[in-house]
Amino acid sequence: MSDNAAPLWEHRLNDFRDTVAREPMPGCGAVAVVSANLGLALVLKGLHLSQHHDATAPHQALINEGASLTQRLSPLAQADVTAFEAFMAALGRDEEDEGRIEAIHTAADTAVEVPLKTAQLCDAALALAQQAGEHIEQQFVSDALAGARLIHAALHSVLLNVDVNAGQLGSDAARDSARHTRDGLAQRADALLAAITDSAAERGARARD
Repeated sequence: MSDNAAPLWEHRLNDFRDTVAREPMPGCGAVAVVSANLGLALVLKGLHLSQHHDATAPHQALINEGASLTQRLSPLAQADVTAFEAFMAALGRDEEDEGRIEAIHTAADTAVEVPLKTAQLCDAALALAQQAGEHIEQQFVSDALAGARLIHAALHSVLLNVDVNAGQLGSDAARDSARHTRDGLAQRADALLAAITDSAAERGARARD
């Protein structure tokens, strides 16, 4: 990127793309956060553009929740970069360094915590997309469905970091807990996307009748 010290969200889109293609960081976690944000934006598009025909308190509550999720997701792109760099620095310490193992375990805690938090917020965004379905006009359903698929893909993508990094956690209990949480999030995401897809298909069929 033209200025690597600047937060990721301040870079131009083409700079971000080119840096992802050529540099170690940002990696899949940061890209997943950006993708989830764009997916959520598509869901919010459907809600915002349908609002003039559905100006109800529940509709506005969904918009507010989506805006909150956007704000909570966004910083995790930079957090992923920071966590990965700290993890790699710990792994790169001299093997004779007595503090190396503890440093690896500490860095691994964050390197697992950040993607799990990202996945949990993606889960909340998918739940929002499911709830939003009945409030979105038919002409915007495809946008919202595309957004849900992006969020789903982002969730599964960021969980790859959990798969890779959980083995470096400091105890069997911590590793088992991380993997259990990871599996639950993956399964719930699949169920939510299936429900969203089925609902969109049913609405499309009714619109054609």
